[in-house]
Amino acid sequence: MYGEKSDPLYEGAWWDEHCTFFSDEALWERGGRKQLLAYLRSFAGEPAGRRLLDVGCGPGIGTRRFAELGFCASGVDLSPAMTAAARRTGLDIRLADGCQLPYESGSFDYTVACTVVEWVRHPMALLAEMKRVTRPGGGVITAILGPRTLPHDDAFRRLYGKPANYNMLLPVELHRALTETGLSIRSTTGVRHPDVPVELYRQMDMVTKSFCSTMWIVGADKPAE
Repeated sequence: MYGEKSDPLYEGAWWDEHCTFFSDEALWERGGRKQLLAYLRSFAGEPAGRRLLDVGCGPGIGTRRFAELGFCASGVDLSPAMTAAARRTGLDIRLADGCQLPYESGSFDYTVACTVVEWVRHPMALLAEMKRVTRPGGGVITAILGPRTLPHDDAFRRLYGKPANYNMLLPVELHRALTETGLSIRSTTGVRHPDVPVELYRQMDMVTKSFCSTMWIVGADKPAE
Protein backbone atom coordinates (compact mmCIF):
# COMPACT_ATOMS: atom_id res chain seq x y z
CA MET A 1 0.00 0.00 0.00
CA TYR A 2 2.88 2.28 -0.68
CA GLY A 3 4.17 4.35 -3.57
CA GLU A 4 4.66 7.76 -5.02
CA LYS A 5 2.27 10.63 -4.48
CA SER A 6 2.14 11.36 -8.23
CA ASP A 7 -0.01 8.29 -8.89
CA PRO A 8 -3.40 8.02 -7.10
CA LEU A 9 -3.15 4.23 -6.99
CA TYR A 10 -0.18 4.49 -4.68
CA GLU A 11 -1.48 7.27 -2.42
CA GLY A 12 -2.67 6.50 1.07
CA ALA A 13 -5.92 8.38 0.43
CA TRP A 14 -6.76 5.97 -2.40
CA TRP A 15 -6.57 3.09 0.04
CA ASP A 16 -8.79 4.92 2.53
CA GLU A 17 -11.77 3.91 0.39
CA HIS A 18 -11.01 0.23 1.04
CA CYS A 19 -10.79 0.43 4.82
CA THR A 20 -14.22 -1.15 5.36
CA PHE A 21 -13.40 -4.15 3.18
CA PHE A 22 -10.12 -4.87 4.95
CA SER A 23 -11.81 -4.41 8.35
CA ASP A 24 -13.71 -7.67 7.90
CA GLU A 25 -12.53 -10.07 10.61
CA ALA A 26 -13.59 -13.01 8.42
CA LEU A 27 -10.64 -12.31 6.11
CA TRP A 28 -8.35 -13.67 8.83
CA GLU A 29 -10.55 -16.61 9.73
CA ARG A 30 -10.31 -18.47 6.44
CA GLY A 31 -8.11 -18.99 3.40
CA GLY A 32 -4.72 -17.40 2.89
CA ARG A 33 -4.57 -15.10 5.89
CA LYS A 34 -5.51 -17.89 8.28
CA GLN A 35 -2.79 -20.04 6.75
CA LEU A 36 -0.32 -17.16 7.07
CA LEU A 37 -0.91 -17.08 10.83
CA ALA A 38 -0.15 -20.80 11.08
CA TYR A 39 2.90 -20.46 8.84
CA LEU A 40 4.28 -17.55 10.87
CA ARG A 41 3.90 -19.47 14.11
CA SER A 42 5.78 -22.41 12.62
CA PHE A 43 8.47 -20.25 10.98
CA ALA A 44 9.20 -18.13 14.04
CA GLY A 45 8.93 -20.75 16.76
CA GLU A 46 8.24 -19.39 20.25
CA PRO A 47 6.84 -15.87 19.71
CA ALA A 48 6.97 -14.58 23.29
CA GLY A 49 8.91 -11.33 23.41
CA ARG A 50 9.73 -11.40 19.69
CA ARG A 51 9.35 -8.02 17.99
CA LEU A 52 7.32 -8.08 14.77
CA LEU A 53 6.49 -5.33 12.28
CA ASP A 54 3.37 -5.67 10.13
CA VAL A 55 4.20 -3.68 6.98
CA GLY A 56 1.07 -2.45 5.22
CA CYS A 57 -1.01 -3.37 8.26
CA GLY A 58 -4.25 -1.86 6.97
CA PRO A 59 -6.86 -1.53 9.75
CA GLY A 60 -4.73 -3.63 12.08
CA ILE A 61 -6.64 -6.89 12.21
CA GLY A 62 -3.58 -8.91 11.26
CA THR A 63 -1.37 -6.89 13.61
CA ARG A 64 -3.71 -7.67 16.49
CA ARG A 65 -3.75 -11.35 15.59
CA PHE A 66 0.04 -11.43 15.47
CA ALA A 67 -0.02 -9.95 18.97
CA GLU A 68 -2.52 -12.59 20.08
CA LEU A 69 -0.04 -15.25 18.94
CA GLY A 70 2.41 -13.76 21.43
CA PHE A 71 4.49 -11.41 19.32
CA CYS A 72 5.24 -7.84 20.38
CA ALA A 73 3.57 -6.52 17.24
CA SER A 74 3.65 -3.07 15.64
CA GLY A 75 2.29 -1.88 12.31
CA VAL A 76 2.73 0.74 9.61
CA ASP A 77 0.48 1.81 6.76
CA LEU A 78 0.30 4.67 4.26
CA SER A 79 -3.48 5.08 4.52
CA PRO A 80 -4.65 7.62 7.13
CA ALA A 81 -8.03 5.91 7.50
CA MET A 82 -6.51 2.46 7.91
CA THR A 83 -3.93 3.76 10.37
CA ALA A 84 -6.65 5.43 12.44
CA ALA A 85 -8.63 2.17 12.51
CA ALA A 86 -5.53 0.16 13.41
CA ARG A 87 -4.69 2.43 16.33
CA ARG A 88 -7.95 1.39 17.95
CA THR A 89 -6.27 -1.96 18.63
CA GLY A 90 -4.11 -0.19 21.19
CA LEU A 91 -0.95 -1.36 19.47
CA ASP A 92 1.93 0.76 18.19
CA ILE A 93 0.74 1.82 14.72
CA ARG A 94 2.45 4.45 12.61
CA LEU A 95 1.45 6.32 9.46
CA ALA A 96 4.44 5.73 7.19
CA ASP A 97 5.63 4.72 3.74
CA GLY A 98 6.93 1.16 3.69
CA CYS A 99 9.79 2.26 1.47
CA GLN A 100 10.94 4.62 4.26
CA LEU A 101 10.21 2.82 7.50
CA PRO A 102 10.54 5.06 10.59
CA TYR A 103 12.64 2.60 12.60
CA GLU A 104 16.30 2.05 13.35
CA SER A 105 18.06 -0.81 11.58
CA GLY A 106 17.61 -4.16 13.29
CA SER A 107 14.61 -3.03 15.35
CA PHE A 108 12.54 -6.20 14.78
CA ASP A 109 12.97 -9.95 14.95
CA TYR A 110 10.48 -10.40 12.11
CA THR A 111 8.86 -8.26 9.44
CA VAL A 112 5.70 -9.39 7.68
CA ALA A 113 3.96 -8.09 4.57
CA CYS A 114 0.63 -9.74 3.68
CA THR A 115 -0.46 -8.96 0.09
CA VAL A 116 1.51 -5.72 0.10
CA VAL A 117 4.64 -6.21 -2.01
CA GLU A 118 2.66 -6.56 -5.23
CA TRP A 119 0.74 -3.33 -4.58
CA VAL A 120 3.72 -0.99 -4.41
CA ARG A 121 5.50 0.94 -7.12
CA HIS A 122 8.96 -0.10 -5.92
CA PRO A 123 8.84 -3.66 -4.52
CA MET A 124 12.63 -3.93 -4.24
CA ALA A 125 12.78 -0.77 -2.13
CA LEU A 126 10.08 -2.15 0.17
CA LEU A 127 11.88 -5.47 0.60
CA ALA A 128 15.17 -3.67 1.25
CA GLU A 129 13.53 -1.65 4.03
CA MET A 130 11.99 -4.77 5.55
CA LYS A 131 15.43 -6.37 5.54
CA ARG A 132 17.04 -3.25 7.04
CA VAL A 133 14.75 -3.06 10.07
CA THR A 134 14.98 -6.83 10.67
CA ARG A 135 17.80 -7.84 13.00
CA PRO A 136 20.62 -10.06 11.70
CA GLY A 137 19.42 -13.64 12.02
CA GLY A 138 15.78 -12.53 11.93
CA GLY A 139 13.17 -13.28 9.32
CA VAL A 140 11.17 -11.60 6.55
CA ILE A 141 7.81 -13.17 5.68
CA THR A 142 5.95 -12.12 2.56
CA ALA A 143 2.61 -13.29 1.20
CA ILE A 144 1.43 -12.37 -2.29
CA LEU A 145 -1.71 -13.13 -4.24
CA GLY A 146 -1.45 -16.08 -6.58
CA PRO A 147 -1.70 -15.81 -10.37
CA ARG A 148 -5.29 -17.09 -10.47
CA THR A 149 -6.79 -14.11 -8.66
CA LEU A 150 -8.77 -11.08 -9.80
CA PRO A 151 -5.99 -8.48 -9.27
CA HIS A 152 -3.77 -10.39 -11.69
CA ASP A 153 -6.53 -10.26 -14.30
CA ASP A 154 -7.00 -6.55 -13.63
CA ALA A 155 -3.26 -5.91 -13.99
CA PHE A 156 -3.44 -7.16 -17.58
CA ARG A 157 -4.90 -3.76 -18.49
CA ARG A 158 -1.43 -2.27 -18.24
CA LEU A 159 -0.62 -3.88 -21.60
CA TYR A 160 -3.15 -1.48 -23.11
CA GLY A 161 -1.66 1.51 -21.31
CA LYS A 162 -4.54 1.65 -18.84
CA PRO A 163 -4.06 2.38 -15.10
CA ALA A 164 -3.31 -0.85 -13.29
CA ASN A 165 -1.03 -2.29 -10.66
CA TYR A 166 1.88 -3.23 -12.89
CA ASN A 167 3.87 -4.78 -10.04
CA MET A 168 1.60 -7.77 -9.56
CA LEU A 169 4.33 -10.36 -8.96
CA LEU A 170 4.54 -14.01 -9.89
CA PRO A 171 5.84 -16.24 -7.07
CA VAL A 172 9.08 -16.98 -8.95
CA GLU A 173 9.65 -13.22 -9.25
CA LEU A 174 9.15 -12.79 -5.51
CA HIS A 175 11.71 -15.52 -4.86
CA ARG A 176 14.24 -13.74 -7.06
CA ALA A 177 13.47 -10.36 -5.48
CA LEU A 178 14.04 -11.72 -1.98
CA THR A 179 17.28 -13.40 -3.03
CA GLU A 180 18.59 -10.28 -4.77
CA THR A 181 17.75 -8.28 -1.64
CA GLY A 182 20.25 -10.46 0.19
CA LEU A 183 17.81 -12.73 2.01
CA SER A 184 17.95 -16.51 2.15
CA ILE A 185 14.68 -18.29 1.44
CA ARG A 186 14.03 -20.90 4.10
CA SER A 187 10.59 -22.21 3.16
CA THR A 188 7.48 -21.58 1.07
CA THR A 189 3.86 -22.65 1.17
CA GLY A 190 0.84 -22.10 -1.02
CA VAL A 191 -2.89 -21.78 -0.49
CA ARG A 192 -4.54 -24.21 -2.88
CA HIS A 193 -6.99 -22.81 -5.41
CA PRO A 194 -10.39 -24.46 -4.76
CA ASP A 195 -10.58 -25.69 -8.38
CA VAL A 196 -7.42 -27.78 -7.92
CA PRO A 197 -7.87 -31.28 -6.43
CA VAL A 198 -6.10 -31.73 -3.09
CA GLU A 199 -4.10 -34.81 -4.07
CA LEU A 200 -3.01 -33.30 -7.37
CA TYR A 201 -1.86 -30.13 -5.56
CA ARG A 202 0.24 -32.17 -3.17
CA GLN A 203 2.05 -33.87 -6.03
CA MET A 204 2.95 -30.67 -7.90
CA ASP A 205 6.45 -29.26 -8.04
CA MET A 206 6.94 -25.84 -6.48
CA VAL A 207 6.57 -23.75 -9.65
CA THR A 208 3.41 -25.54 -10.81
CA LYS A 209 1.95 -25.36 -7.32
CA SER A 210 2.61 -21.62 -7.13
CA PHE A 211 0.54 -21.10 -10.28
CA CYS A 212 -2.32 -23.08 -8.74
CA SER A 213 -2.39 -21.10 -5.49
CA THR A 214 -4.54 -18.16 -4.42
CA MET A 215 -1.74 -17.01 -2.12
CA TRP A 216 1.97 -17.76 -1.98
CA ILE A 217 3.86 -17.37 1.30
CA VAL A 218 7.65 -17.15 1.56
CA GLY A 219 9.77 -17.07 4.69
CA ALA A 220 13.33 -15.77 4.31
CA ASP A 221 16.19 -15.28 6.75
CA LYS A 222 18.43 -12.26 7.11
CA PRO A 223 22.03 -13.45 7.41
CA ALA A 224 23.53 -13.27 10.87
CA GLU A 225 26.50 -10.93 11.22
